[in-house]
Amino acid sequence: MNSRERVLAAINLSKPDRVPLMHSPLPGALIKYGEQLIEIYRRYPHDFGPSEFKIPKPEELPADYRAGVHRDEWGTAWSSTVDGIHGQVVDYPIKTVGDYLKYEFPPFPRDLENYKNSLKRYVDELKAKGFFVIVGFNPGNYFERLQWLRGFRNLMIDLVRGSRELKLFADRLLEYCLKSIQLVLEAKPDAVSFADDWGTQDRLMVSPSLWRSFFKPKYREMFKLVHDYSAYVYFHSDGYIIDIIPDLYEIGVDVLNPQFSCHRLEELADAVRGKMCISSDVDRQYVLPRGTPKEVEAYVKKIINVFGYRNNGGLIGRGEVNIDVPLENVEAMYRAFVRYGEYKW
Repeated sequence: MNSRERVLAAINLSKPDRVPLMHSPLPGALIKYGEQLIEIYRRYPHDFGPSEFKIPKPEELPADYRAGVHRDEWGTAWSSTVDGIHGQVVDYPIKTVGDYLKYEFPPFPRDLENYKNSLKRYVDELKAKGFFVIVGFNPGNYFERLQWLRGFRNLMIDLVRGSRELKLFADRLLEYCLKSIQLVLEAKPDAVSFADDWGTQDRLMVSPSLWRSFFKPKYREMFKLVHDYSAYVYFHSDGYIIDIIPDLYEIGVDVLNPQFSCHRLEELADAVRGKMCISSDVDRQYVLPRGTPKEVEAYVKKIINVFGYRNNGGLIGRGEVNIDVPLENVEAMYRAFVRYGEYKW
């Protein structure tokens, strides 16, 4: 199998030859470790593109990853103390419910044809090299974008009160996302990525009933559009989300990237078995940053057994590398994925 065939087999739960690998370094880790980290990625090439990374220059980082206070194109101000680490919202443009009606979304690229042609070349080049191609869209999220525009506490109050202005704005944001998603789908990628953190350590941020009534229909529309273009939905969500996994499957999530450390792995595996592929999250709270290389190896071996062998190979081997992860643990993670990830069907 080449890389693209391998990932397709994993997503479709159809017994790939081995666990596909995905590299996920945060910009801060690339800045901190530089060529040392990139060399590890070269030794364990992934299946989603060339295993080469550019070391970011601090001044080139987006507003939400740059040290200091910076405002993004959506009008949200971010504060971070470390270059390459996602900051915190310190100011947001929608101050009152009335501001929902006045807010203007960022413009789409002026030269849409050039934008689409450039993205199409990128996708075609990777496919020609045998890679599986995932692309993002602007903004790439939905729930989080609402938070960052209104402020988390304010948004929660508006949701509970059933604010008419919020409902109207939520529909406008959905239309913006649909247009943005369609733009990237015209390049014919294999998958489109979404990211919304829905959980705290042990529960959802909103009740399951509110999630189903307000957010589920909007995700359904976005995911349907992706499937209409014969592409897959890759959905990342940190925190405890077990309550809505059946819903995510129902509305079309093909690959789920949950936060492992907020779940019992066996319970999570039971929720997805025979239904969807899991993009792994090697425990970022303890194992990857604080464990020994042997603990990392044992954890990866368990992941492959629980989510790979027991789910017809429905597993992508991924582990997010932050600035607190020792390089020896990065090496141990990929070495274990390679050592134990050759399936013996």
